Amino acid sequence: MNAFFEAGTAGTLATWVAALVTLGVWSYLAGERRLLHVAQLLLAGLATGYLALLAIREVLVPQLISPLLADPAARPDLLIDVLLVAVLALSPWLPRRAVALPVAVFVGGTAAYALGGAITGTLLPQLAAGIVTADSGPGGALSGVVGLAITIPVLLAFIHGVPRGRVMGGVASAGRFILLGGLGAWLGFLIVSRLALLVDRVGFLLGDWLGLVR
Repeated sequence: MNAFFEAGTAGTLATWVAALVTLGVWSYLAGERRLLHVAQLLLAGLATGYLALLAIREVLVPQLISPLLADPAARPDLLIDVLLVAVLALSPWLPRRAVALPVAVFVGGTAAYALGGAITGTLLPQLAAGIVTADSGPGGALSGVVGLAITIPVLLAFIHGVPRGRVMGGVASAGRFILLGGLGAWLGFLIVSRLALLVDRVGFLLGDWLGLVR
């Protein structure tokens, strides 16, 4: 961000707004909740507006409106999409039987998309990391063994209601401990990242805003 003592009018205004919002959020530490509530509403409004503009500019216009205006007959699938969106938008005023099928298609497609993304983006790469090939070398072999030693117990930890012997029960218990360790490491990373953001905000207030630190 432009420094307070070096920028023009726009930079000065941006610096003051950022500083006041930061102080408004920190006022919660002193028991003042109203300023924090205003800052939360501001963040929600800005994020919603940004996402709406991003969706219109990057998705709706190039992927839907422009193809339909260019040649509607060449893209009948887009006409179906528009009809589906219209039915969902008018669902409070349409009969339930007319809305049930489009809503079911929408919910089912969304769930299938999320599940497919989880499988192809997380599960399959994790399984592929545990496959040891002939040309992997010692490092690749060790990495694959470690990946299998972590993946298999964690997956077994999620299997409930299935009879398991002592060995499988022990492996599943180890998977739960590995999972807890991973969650702890993730939370620790979040704490460190938030502390870095706090240091950055303090540096911004003392440097860019007040000019006490250079």
